[in-house]
Amino acid sequence: MTKRPSIAVNFKRRLDRGAKVEERLYESVTEVVFRGKPGQKNHTVDFSKFATKRPELTSAFCLFFDAEATELAETSRNKLAGTLEQFIDFLEAYEDAFGVRVFKLLDLTNTITRGYGDWLDGDKHIGSSLKLSTNTKNNRYRAFIRFIKYCQRSEATKAKISQTLGFRERWAEKRRSPPSTRSLSITDVANLRKACKSSIEAVRRRFERTSRIISSPSIRVPDLYRTTSLTPFHDHDVRLKAAAQAFEINRLSGSFRKSMKGLARSLRQPYGDTGAIIEEIHFTVQTLIPFIVMIGLMTCFNEISLVTLRRSNIKRGHGILGDARLFVIGVKPRAGRHQRRSFPIDPDDPFCLDSIVTTVEQFSEALRQHVSSAYTDTLLIAARKTGEEPGGFFNERNEITGSLGMALERYLKTHGIPDFRLNDLRTIGADVAAMMSAGDIKVQQILLDHVSIQTTQDHYQTYQAARERQENLAHLINERERFITSGGRIDPRNAGASVGLYRAATPGIDCLDAMNSPVRGQRKGALCSAYGKCFSCPRAVLFPTPTNAGRLLQMHARFEEARATMNGARWTLEWDAEYRALLDFWLLVIPVEILQEARAIELPPVPSIE
Repeated sequence: MTKRPSIAVNFKRRLDRGAKVEERLYESVTEVVFRGKPGQKNHTVDFSKFATKRPELTSAFCLFFDAEATELAETSRNKLAGTLEQFIDFLEAYEDAFGVRVFKLLDLTNTITRGYGDWLDGDKHIGSSLKLSTNTKNNRYRAFIRFIKYCQRSEATKAKISQTLGFRERWAEKRRSPPSTRSLSITDVANLRKACKSSIEAVRRRFERTSRIISSPSIRVPDLYRTTSLTPFHDHDVRLKAAAQAFEINRLSGSFRKSMKGLARSLRQPYGDTGAIIEEIHFTVQTLIPFIVMIGLMTCFNEISLVTLRRSNIKRGHGILGDARLFVIGVKPRAGRHQRRSFPIDPDDPFCLDSIVTTVEQFSEALRQHVSSAYTDTLLIAARKTGEEPGGFFNERNEITGSLGMALERYLKTHGIPDFRLNDLRTIGADVAAMMSAGDIKVQQILLDHVSIQTTQDHYQTYQAARERQENLAHLINERERFITSGGRIDPRNAGASVGLYRAATPGIDCLDAMNSPVRGQRKGALCSAYGKCFSCPRAVLFPTPTNAGRLLQMHARFEEARATMNGARWTLEWDAEYRALLDFWLLVIPVEILQEARAIELPPVPSIE
């Protein structure tokens, strides 16, 4: 039997034993073993089925796999292994079509490397029947190129492979649709939060009532094994307490109906229902959904980080200013890094993250003795109405169970919320951040904890966010045009009370429609640039604040300066009406005490009227 030494994750540590370790392993290695985390099985990738015919290529695959896949998640490793196996399928097809055998690295030629690309492209002359998308072909061909380049630079293989191998041109990629672009309007987000809060409150009340019933000494439960009549279980409270005791023994499944006949009969229609009684005792997939959604909305974790959230990664402490805070760490296996969040702890808010997490921890504690070791530290666990073992919503390969998606779909349909996936909670959070920051993509990047803005741009941009940024760009262009047209007098930073989208052209005044100015010389559809001429305009609005009053006093001073130095005819034609409107109307409507406050504050100067 062929000896198969394993390469473990700590392969680099064994390099200390001698410089020839890699060459020694190269002779016969046929599988790679990645050691699992505590409580998890090791992950073995086995290439031995190719070793009989192509031992040298098989060993090279293993060495490349150890170097390439150590930091990858198990699913990503399996995909990479499948890509390498597909290259072997190509070699078999190439041998059948042309009689050319490729057993060793030195047998790889430019014809082979380019032919593999043609085979991925579905070239029937090479025996290919593949119909792959452009992105799939590129991904598989890139993995093959990485394998070749690794062999060309590795000490164990570089002498056994040509250093001049070329590759075909990659396929022009079609831009993929972002994987998570379904979002909700701000109204739908508000409705979703309202529905979740109502559901959470109902679950809390139900579990608190159940706790009182279970702990009440006045409620007596008959002998579960000897009682065969359903009469003693007619009372709902007795039935509930009895079911809670039975769940601890057999989870109301298996031998339950034969060994506890009286209780079992009481949990059949029309008297009762096993699933409904379990839902009163423990979290189920359906009752846990509003908690998951609220945690997802607040943390903006992606799906796998959310459902694998561990209790040991939730800590309570104090922020840099000494306030009590909840610190949450979500693990993102594919990225190989953690997502860190912190939230204020408010004991008066029943729906802050700390309160929601506390509720989940409190009412799932009794269920933890029934879950496997893989889920003992997992925050989100649920009982199964079918009697299966309680647990989380992911397996050892970090794949999400389908029951969670179906439960979310039912919940959204019940409450009239547009459909979305659990992974879209991250996008929804990013969209809310875009709304609150006027489309600032940097804010989205920080919230989502992305390494680069490009990741945020490529994968988390919805139509709403993109449209908002386009509108902001158009607004900036309009502001710039007005700044130039007014000779720099109208500064966009002179904020008013923001009655409309744009400020008025004159400091201290707001405008109801700055894009449709009635002032002589202004163009409809363009921002008004009539600096100093707002006082006689019918669209002008004044909010009598000390700052606005101060601005009007500054404009009054500028008018006085202009009247003293300007040609009399020009003054009368252009500015006298504005000056009279300011003096006889606008300044008079401001209360005297506000004018006194305005004279006491210091403001940056305003430009001259001409």
